[in-house]
Amino acid sequence: MFVLNKLSLIILTRCDLKCRLCCEYVPQNKPFPDMTVPEAKQILAAAFTVADRIHTLHLTGGGEPFLHPQLPELVEAAMEYQNRFDTLMLFTNSTILPSARLREVLKDSGAKILVQVSRYGINPDREVEVIQALESCGVRLKIETYYGEHQSFGGWIDFGPWDARGRSPDDLEQTFRNCSVTKVLQGNWRTRDGRVHWCSRSQRGMELGLVSDTPEDYVDLLDNTITPEEKQEKFRKIAAKRYLTACDRCSGDFGTEDQQKRYPAAEQMD
Repeated sequence: MFVLNKLSLIILTRCDLKCRLCCEYVPQNKPFPDMTVPEAKQILAAAFTVADRIHTLHLTGGGEPFLHPQLPELVEAAMEYQNRFDTLMLFTNSTILPSARLREVLKDSGAKILVQVSRYGINPDREVEVIQALESCGVRLKIETYYGEHQSFGGWIDFGPWDARGRSPDDLEQTFRNCSVTKVLQGNWRTRDGRVHWCSRSQRGMELGLVSDTPEDYVDLLDNTITPEEKQEKFRKIAAKRYLTACDRCSGDFGTEDQQKRYPAAEQMD
């Protein structure tokens, strides 16, 4: 049996906030078109042809997923595979109230849904409204608070500029192995276009043209020239790599225990 711990579909790359340390660099870049429902269905079908099971299927963004006008339909498309995953996870920055249609779909989806709500203290009243609306749907919530004295995870980290750092192979390997994507998540597999990357730095960097396109660093679910078994093997090879091309264009601070490398979350750009 081939199992993925997590697979994220990046359903949009736009946001209503302009966070200075956005790990997706959304404020600094023009958004791609939102993922359509047919595109999501194509990617999901391909993913479940390769994976027998996915523990956490994540509809997320380089941005704010609740801005997607077809989020209810995307949830329904994912729920067609509810017997093949453990949790369907959504994310919100708690600035957008879920629509009546989304609340209806979340109610129908029940215990399979987990919504991570990030509270930034930018609009506390709206945050409470969002939480109450989601609670009314009966879904599980994971609330992360990113303001005040006790921020979740001690705040955010700075992934740094995209410049090459010229690290040695040994240093690159240490960067890869010390990263929380490797140590904790065993891969934060994610895709916007069917190409599944190990982490956001690799996926986002390559789609923006800031990291050189390296086919050895991703699995193309929509490539019909290779079999599902060959794609499974490529997932395994990526997980066993010494490092990724993107590791040389990352601060390497994700997962650091150095609190001096933690910053207040969601500081807004002018």
